[in-house]
Amino acid sequence: MLFVADTLFVTINYISDKRIMQQSLKQDGQQLKRSFDVALTMTLNNMSQLSTFIASSTEVQHLFAQGVQAVKEEGGGAGGPESARLRDLLYDSVSPGWTKMMEKYQVRQLHFHLGPGSTSFLRIHKPQKFGDNMDNLRHMVVDVNRDGHPRQGFELGRVYSGLRGIVPVFSDSDSTRQIGALEVGTSFKTLIDLLGSSIGGDVAVLLNEANVENATWSRPNEPESRTPCGCFIEATSSPALSALLAERASTKWSKPPKSVRTILVNTASGPVALTEFALSDYVGERDGSETPVGRIMIWKSASDVIQELNHNTWINIIYGVVGFLIIELALFLGIRLALGQLKQTVDERTQEIQVLNRQLEEIAHQDMLTGVSSRRYFMMRFQQELNRNQRSKQPMTLLMVDVDHFKRVNDTWGHQVGDQVLSDLGHLMIENSRNYDVVGRYGGEEFCLLLPGVDAVTGLQMAEKLRERVERQIIIPSSDGIHVTISIGVALYAEGQSAEEWINAADQALYKAKDSGRNRCLLAETAD
Repeated sequence: MLFVADTLFVTINYISDKRIMQQSLKQDGQQLKRSFDVALTMTLNNMSQLSTFIASSTEVQHLFAQGVQAVKEEGGGAGGPESARLRDLLYDSVSPGWTKMMEKYQVRQLHFHLGPGSTSFLRIHKPQKFGDNMDNLRHMVVDVNRDGHPRQGFELGRVYSGLRGIVPVFSDSDSTRQIGALEVGTSFKTLIDLLGSSIGGDVAVLLNEANVENATWSRPNEPESRTPCGCFIEATSSPALSALLAERASTKWSKPPKSVRTILVNTASGPVALTEFALSDYVGERDGSETPVGRIMIWKSASDVIQELNHNTWINIIYGVVGFLIIELALFLGIRLALGQLKQTVDERTQEIQVLNRQLEEIAHQDMLTGVSSRRYFMMRFQQELNRNQRSKQPMTLLMVDVDHFKRVNDTWGHQVGDQVLSDLGHLMIENSRNYDVVGRYGGEEFCLLLPGVDAVTGLQMAEKLRERVERQIIIPSSDGIHVTISIGVALYAEGQSAEEWINAADQALYKAKDSGRNRCLLAETAD
């Protein structure tokens, strides 16, 4: 009876350890899914921000509008000689920025589309290919050209699948008239390489072969692209994917799960914890389709987890031979040890994901051109400081900063020079602010500087020092030494003011500073 009891306890504890391990793997898989979703969202936001930045260029709007008109007059499609001339001018205007985007953001597509529908006017990434219609493939472009609303998402492509941000392009002479759409895209490869290095695992994107063959120009016949799951390998961070798929071939492949699924798979190099979940494209999400276009696979080595389970099991068996009383104590200590180790493993992995999330949040919080906070992040911090002021009652001052005659800079020296001026101003403001000040880009050439703990007199002095530094240190490139000047509106927070009222007070002081001659600072209370 004692032996039977010991055996029963060993079995019960083995099952308990296994359930704990499975629960840990499940939680880890759910965290990996969240990390993938965050990385995907950040990537799509980057593509949308880049496409918005290019589409807002007056020069781009002007050349594209002329190109659209030329195509219409020359019969549509690829157009004729005039269309080709304007296409070359548009390419020359955008290609320098395209090179920088490829290097810094791993952008792979920059594509101008004619409406209605989706007809290619210019592929910056492949300028020799144009004039083809893609209504049955670029559904986001078709929808943007239909209603003028920006979109972002994942779509299959003729060469490769892309993560794309698409915005409408409006005429430079009539800001309400849409002339086409601009697409900026990248591939899954960049995203999964970054994610894989951050989580200490490997990532792969598999697409249904039927979807890929319907979308691509040619059928993918490469042996390495054929898989036992009836999938096409879109991207992977590791060559070990082939061995993993071979092991999975011994089991019946099921459809990608709607929710996260984490399982253990034995491979030649050892056991791995494999997390899978479904991947939908833009059309699927738009139409609410329940049929995914593929699956995401994320896997890590599970050798430590399995060894730990086996080790604890053998310990329980040995203690079971010694006796019932000893086995009770041993099982109790073993379970506590296993729980502590598993918790530590989960905590360590959670910390890794949190680090990745913070890095991705920093990307979303920063204005790409100037290096200061984005408007969205600035307004969040702005509200936090207002809430804190309700308790501390410390003074706070807001500076609204605007570049004098910025339109003249763009018109005279071009938008690239204007962008350099904004970048220099942003970095100078950061360098000359305190570590708890909040510097943000409010819009266009307008910046905000929030100064906690600063009264009106000191705030005006700090504004004047900033104005002098800008005039002294920032010179317009290619302008033979013309210095940049700024105007600043200064507003002290008054108790009971709303956020909008405080911003409006600083903004009004700014405009009075500009109306009174520019290159000066005015305090809101005296700006009347």
